[in-house]
Amino acid sequence: MLKPMFSTVAETYDLCNKVLSLGLDKRWRNACAKQPNNGPLIVDLCCGTGDLTFNLLKNLQQNSFLLSIDFSREMLSKALAKKSKNQYATKDNFAFVIADAAHLPLKHDSADTIKISMAFRNLIYKNPNAHAYLKEIYRTLKQNGKFATIETSQPKNRLVRRFFRFHCLRIVPLVGGWVSGQKPAYQYLGKSAANFPVPKDVLSMLKETGFTETSFKPLSFGIVGLYMATK
Repeated sequence: MLKPMFSTVAETYDLCNKVLSLGLDKRWRNACAKQPNNGPLIVDLCCGTGDLTFNLLKNLQQNSFLLSIDFSREMLSKALAKKSKNQYATKDNFAFVIADAAHLPLKHDSADTIKISMAFRNLIYKNPNAHAYLKEIYRTLKQNGKFATIETSQPKNRLVRRFFRFHCLRIVPLVGGWVSGQKPAYQYLGKSAANFPVPKDVLSMLKETGFTETSFKPLSFGIVGLYMATK
């Protein structure tokens, strides 16, 4: 079960992200945040400790509302602790909500934009309910609504790919386990990153769900990438 796992690593999650990404996690989130955020309702799905949320708030339009959703109370507690330190956060422009991504507390065709930062693979990697998660994202988006996610990828360059897999399968469990004290969690996180589907397969899943205008942009030599799709 992923919920207990993420609850156990919440306290050190941000530190592990910075260490294991060599500080590149901020750049990757920025790439996702910079994609268009038009419309009155923006959703940060699987928001975790809120790093993408507070990035999105910097450029949130005056009449827009940001809804940040996660299934882990412990992760959201860490996010709430950051709220008082963020100058862009007000009670009128965003809210954190506990909910499962398979059962979003949103009406049909209600969200203008849905974004996910480095958590998309937790929804679809070897998940028997992957189709349900994708359908739920599709259901809640308005017609012509935008979906964007930054996620690990499979580098095309053979040397880069070998280094990436070594990092995911060896370094991530070792360092992540040492920092967090939860080695099994980082064994999963490393393995899911190393074995995440190639871009064309992810794009096929999005198209099969009903999305159009799907695209993929590799970043950092292809170890991560930005997926975009339109309903």
